[in-house]
Amino acid sequence: MSKKLHLYLLCVAAVVSFKTKGQHINFSSWSNNYLQINSYGGNTSTNAFTLSLSGNGNIDVSKWKISVRLKQAVLASNGQELPAGMISLQPTTTSGQAYPGPIPTITQIGAPLNVVLPLGQEIFLIPQSNASLYNSPASPNGYYELQLLYNLTIAGGSYLDKFPAWGSLFLSLEFKAYDQNNNIIGLREHSYQLQIGTLSGNPPVTNQYAIQIASGARNGLLEFKTINDYVNGVKVTYPGALVINANTSYQIRVKSVPATFTSATGNTLPLQTVMVQLNSTSGSMTSSTEAWLSAVFQKIATGSSSSTAVYYDIIYSTKPNDLSLIEAKMENYTTTLQYEITPQ
Repeated sequence: MSKKLHLYLLCVAAVVSFKTKGQHINFSSWSNNYLQINSYGGNTSTNAFTLSLSGNGNIDVSKWKISVRLKQAVLASNGQELPAGMISLQPTTTSGQAYPGPIPTITQIGAPLNVVLPLGQEIFLIPQSNASLYNSPASPNGYYELQLLYNLTIAGGSYLDKFPAWGSLFLSLEFKAYDQNNNIIGLREHSYQLQIGTLSGNPPVTNQYAIQIASGARNGLLEFKTINDYVNGVKVTYPGALVINANTSYQIRVKSVPATFTSATGNTLPLQTVMVQLNSTSGSMTSSTEAWLSAVFQKIATGSSSSTAVYYDIIYSTKPNDLSLIEAKMENYTTTLQYEITPQ
């Protein structure tokens, strides 16, 4: 058996159920369904979405995940498209009940604090929870529920004046829940109405940033099959896998969400086992740095503004004769990486 390192790149109430290790869990969601925009500054709908995981009795589910996908372009009646990079979700709080409790917080779960929604791409709101769904009630059917509340933000900008006043637009969003083995355990869809009214204020100058991982690179894999792999190290390149759009200078950073690589049986490998590097194949990169994976953000590339998309190769590698790999048990080890783009 070979060793493998996997890198996973992060409105009416409806209910779907799944079972894991004999435990019955319900996944449900609901929404306030409407946001009006009356300013060039954009607007935020407070607690626009509530995602809920619930059940009865003894529950212990670790490393669960929740994702979201903007399914289709958001179009006005005049055919004008709302830029996908202007739509984002922010976790606000958790609520619910558990025995002995308390319900985990947003920080304890490890949820990203701002998730921008590109068109058509699955993005993780919870890349891999650091807190289990846990319930150990005194009574056999004691109730458990974890609710996660999210704001919906439409960013401001001069682009808003291209939309007809008081016309409606609809966001088509798909939420998925996964178990610890990456099996889909529920799927919920919402149609959320936006209405752009008479805009106040002056159109601001808007900085725009977008980052996407190509579908073929969302599950990175380094595999050790032969003695030479351990002696020389292994390397894998995903050509043009990271796509950047930015109208100012920018930096790209990366971190691992979990603190280690972890196998299904609980064995671990240090993050520093794997190095990551970007190589620009087009456009505006001004510098690139190799970095060993870490649980804190590290800058790995910078670039200048570009009127077109910039493509980067993602390169993962290991060092020769790494004792942590040589001595590790032959299993599959995984972690989840989070890439981000910020102004330079």
